[in-house]
Amino acid sequence: MIDSIALIVILSFLIPIVSIKLFKEMVPSVAFEILTGFAIGKSGLNIVDVNSDILSFLSLFGLAFLMFLGGLESEIDIKKHISKGFFRSPLFISILIFFLTLLLSWIFSLFLIKTFKCSKSAIYLTLIFSTTSVAIVFPILKSRNDLKFIYKQTLLYSAFIADFLTLIAITFFSIYREKNKLTSDILLVFLIFSIAIAISKFIKKIPPKSKIVEPLKQLRHKPHIQIGIRGAFAILLLFMFLAEKLGIEVILASFIAGLIISSVNVKESKILRMKLDAIGYGFFIPIFFIYQGAISSLPTDISSVKFILITIIGGVLIKILASLPLGLRFSLKDTLSGGILLSGRLSLIIAAGIIGLKLGIVDKNVNAAIIILSATTCILSPILFNVIKRPKKQKT
Repeated sequence: MIDSIALIVILSFLIPIVSIKLFKEMVPSVAFEILTGFAIGKSGLNIVDVNSDILSFLSLFGLAFLMFLGGLESEIDIKKHISKGFFRSPLFISILIFFLTLLLSWIFSLFLIKTFKCSKSAIYLTLIFSTTSVAIVFPILKSRNDLKFIYKQTLLYSAFIADFLTLIAITFFSIYREKNKLTSDILLVFLIFSIAIAISKFIKKIPPKSKIVEPLKQLRHKPHIQIGIRGAFAILLLFMFLAEKLGIEVILASFIAGLIISSVNVKESKILRMKLDAIGYGFFIPIFFIYQGAISSLPTDISSVKFILITIIGGVLIKILASLPLGLRFSLKDTLSGGILLSGRLSLIIAAGIIGLKLGIVDKNVNAAIIILSATTCILSPILFNVIKRPKKQKT
């Protein structure tokens, strides 16, 4: 048990070093974490105890923490762009991209089910292929100071809307599938949102010199206490607890917890985010990705391999074609590169695969294809985006 955890933690330390040495930060280390999981797990050397309860818990918490950080990064100022003309705004273009993605994903899902009999629900497969990843899009755009702000905002909106709406839809679908009813449980999701809004507003309305804030100000500079980290974990675990008690998917609750932290405008918010990133990406999140690779069984028969290849190609083409509305405002090169960047999937698609497997909607071949699609697009989408939209040299 401990030897499996130790092996994964040691590998999580070595993988980024190898990645940056070989690929100069062009490929996210998360892709290599998934591939390393394949190598040491069921499909490879089989030297990891995938049945370990501790390892399973650490992986689950890694997923929750990843969604938490996703919510933390999802700061979007919608009013700023609607005022300049809604039908050419980043929000409108992003909504068009999302609904076009749903349509193309639906057609592709029907094709896969008819050809491979791979799922019991075309709706759920549609949601899986409609996901994207703020965790991929945000860092790439953040590192590119040469790109126009409005272009970066449009792509970020598109990623956020796809992540958020599919996350909500997956939650509703999961509730319906497990309990065979939906109406009363929708209220539980709205209850979670209501609690989140109430907490956020309460924090914002606390006077800077109130009796609650003053002790926190005295504690925030004490490194042995880390009051900000404790508060963030308190909110995250509170919403994870509520999700479990209300029967709501933990990924949605974790995302909402991140949104709460992102809405709190405090002086040390950047420092807090850096610390949370360090905890998540330094320990829990790599365990999640390596473990997911380790527990997946790669199919070896020709039919399954064909299914995986078609899934990867279709998953990428869906996003590229769905991004055509970018042409309403941007060049053909911008449109193509934007579609390729949005084709990158990460945490949500893997979480959707796990939920689908748990509900019996998808089989192990589909789940393996989803994980490989995630690893492949993690590698290809940032590289191809930077190849098509080559970074301009900054004047010194």
